[in-house]
Amino acid sequence: MRAQRLVLRNSAWLEAVGPVRAAFFGSLILSWLALLRGDLVNRDGVIYLDAARTILEQGLAAVGQLNPVWMAFSTLVAGIAALTGLKPEAAAHLLNALFLAGACGLLVAVTRRRMPEAAWAACLVALAMPAYNGYRDMVLREFGFWFFCLLALWLAMRWEDAPRWREAIACQAVLALAAFFRLEAIAFYPALMLWQLFAAPSGQRLRRAFMIGGIPFTLSLLGAVLIAGGQIPLPGRLAYYLEAVSPAHKLQAIHDAAQRMSEAVLKHKYSREEAGYILVFGLLSVIPVKFVKMAGVFVVPLAYPLLAQPLRAFLARWRPLGWLFLAHAVVLAFFVTHEFFLVGRYVALLHLLAVPIAAVGVALLWQRFPRWRAAIAALALLTMAANVVSLSPPKTHIVEAGRWLAEHASDPRRVGTDNVRIVYYAGWKSGDAQVLDRAGLGKALAEHGLDLVAIEATRKDADAEDWLRQNGLVSLQRFTNKEGGSVIVAAPQSTADPNVR
Repeated sequence: MRAQRLVLRNSAWLEAVGPVRAAFFGSLILSWLALLRGDLVNRDGVIYLDAARTILEQGLAAVGQLNPVWMAFSTLVAGIAALTGLKPEAAAHLLNALFLAGACGLLVAVTRRRMPEAAWAACLVALAMPAYNGYRDMVLREFGFWFFCLLALWLAMRWEDAPRWREAIACQAVLALAAFFRLEAIAFYPALMLWQLFAAPSGQRLRRAFMIGGIPFTLSLLGAVLIAGGQIPLPGRLAYYLEAVSPAHKLQAIHDAAQRMSEAVLKHKYSREEAGYILVFGLLSVIPVKFVKMAGVFVVPLAYPLLAQPLRAFLARWRPLGWLFLAHAVVLAFFVTHEFFLVGRYVALLHLLAVPIAAVGVALLWQRFPRWRAAIAALALLTMAANVVSLSPPKTHIVEAGRWLAEHASDPRRVGTDNVRIVYYAGWKSGDAQVLDRAGLGKALAEHGLDLVAIEATRKDADAEDWLRQNGLVSLQRFTNKEGGSVIVAAPQSTADPNVR
């Protein structure tokens, strides 16, 4: 009886909080737990934090000197640091925690709008999906990109219920904010217009398509005319994207890469003739493989509603989710066939857009197999914990090496390393020291451009000692963590003094 009253009291408390707020505050708690691990700042994060420190030191005048790719994120980090007195790293983590918490809350709100009975399942899935929850301890601009894309989705769904100009303009403005974090967000403009061209009531399709995407469409046409007329230069980042989607450039790049692959890998002439097809379809297969792998235990809930219900009716119910999913998948296809690689966090937006579908799958599985309800929830909670808890030993050796360099090297420009994080933990900016691969470090040593070298070596890296001998280096300090990874600080034999300054 007492246990029953406790369950009822907790249920009442949860209902009072609601699934949206539970997702928001639950996400903040998970971000806090992830940061308790004390992991190092990721390599991309070092670049963003360096830019934020430059803004804090030089003022807003420095913003125009930054790479536009990360300018918006670094400016926000610098602004929060200036307003709160936090260090840039702490300010970045706070900003990203708020962005991801907002994204989780929006996912639940989107799910509740279409299927209220799956709202709590959406809260569980949003907080446990491995694809993006595993990045909580990193400093990334993707968090802002995800948040504003999902906010635009939520606004688009509200606009569909009451097609007013206010919601339409807000949706387009929010996507513009997302594009400041990652320019790929502009692919959602045509996706939203296509959604209305196919889904709006007959006779209103052109009008509604223009409402939801007319402003960026008009501005794009105006910009194209001005660029074609030589009135304004073509922005470098936009030129990169145009090159990525150019059929002529893509065909040439694939042909060249396929020729190199056929010479190096394919032994038989018959397979060499198909090298281009092998390369293209092999690259495109990376997208679904990563999607399935990063979905983890939610692969089954993702597939279940698509198999248990008529597919066309199910997808129609969740528009424009499918259009946005397709648009980002096309962006990924262009990217992977342009750069020939694809990292996991680029695919993570697909998982965010798939959370409502997975939530419906979980809710349907709970209904279909009520006895397995607790087991399904427990598995999701274990996944949630695995995303933020790590049993790997911390990489303290990188922090220790950085501090040693800060104490013993008076001129960072005469220090070389193969890991930018060592520079960060020395208290320097990434441009202060020479961050190169080992071949580059060897060349700089041969030109007498370095006094100290810090290289990272894994436990199985037997080449590190050979590389030191080949370049006439003497080891001064070795910092090792519990996993066996190490950072070796070395100097040329002529200056092999641990107290050299």
